Amino acid sequence: MEKVNSYMFTSKTVGGMIGGAGLGTVIGFIGIKGAILVQIPILLVIMLVPLLMRERPGEKLFPWGESEEESSELIDGDGPGFKEILMNVKTAFSHSSTQLGIALSLVISLSFFLVPILPLLFITELNWSEEKFNATKGGLILIITMAGYIIGGQLGKRFGGKSVMIYSALGAALATATWGLTESFWSSGLFMMAIWSIHTFLWAMVSINVYSLMMRITWGEVGGTQFTAYMAMMNLSAIIGYQLTDPLASRFDYSTLFLISSVLETVVILGAVFINPNETRELLGVHEPED
Repeated sequence: MEKVNSYMFTSKTVGGMIGGAGLGTVIGFIGIKGAILVQIPILLVIMLVPLLMRERPGEKLFPWGESEEESSELIDGDGPGFKEILMNVKTAFSHSSTQLGIALSLVISLSFFLVPILPLLFITELNWSEEKFNATKGGLILIITMAGYIIGGQLGKRFGGKSVMIYSALGAALATATWGLTESFWSSGLFMMAIWSIHTFLWAMVSINVYSLMMRITWGEVGGTQFTAYMAMMNLSAIIGYQLTDPLASRFDYSTLFLISSVLETVVILGAVFINPNETRELLGVHEPED
């Protein structure tokens, strides 16, 4: 599962790079309106992928299509009622690991308050040009992120996603703390790119294994609902993190902000260390997903 997630998120990053570069070029030639028109057929092709894909053997391609022999077995009997679905959701979240999964999802991105601060630090304080900062962020840092996804997935498959996530989060927190305590080295472009790359690589390994951990504690009976809840909490965590930017940046200097971020990244470890990735499978009889 960790390997599959790493390939998926790496592909997503590559797609973002290609899309950003491609649309940037298109905008330069034909403007914003032309770029929007170019996106329409691309979006139509993307729309056709889920429409033409069969999730399970024997599944009908369209609701009005003819039933296949295999599909009749899949849909044999009535589906679960609304009350039963609610009871299943309650059961899914009744165990300590699934509840801790919600807590972990809520704290995973609190340190994102640093994201809007980095451009101010590099461009305003350290006199980097916007071109240099954007080239570093959109080039080197994206490549480092993809490497973190791939290597994090491979290590998670071999040593367990939870362990890799915890040690990576610890390493990322130490890197952030080091960043905050070494202000005298910030004038060195090489140092700043190195420490930024190290943190990015480690946090990418955290991110990819968090998704895998959430999948492992998800109960298949309500998998879509439960996993969506975790994703929603992660999005809420990012929103809270970004909302913290202004109140924190107005009160603390850059060094202190890095130290605060380091503490918040350490909280992720506390949220993950007590999660048992096998609890859902052991209590509810769910088979471990295969890669």
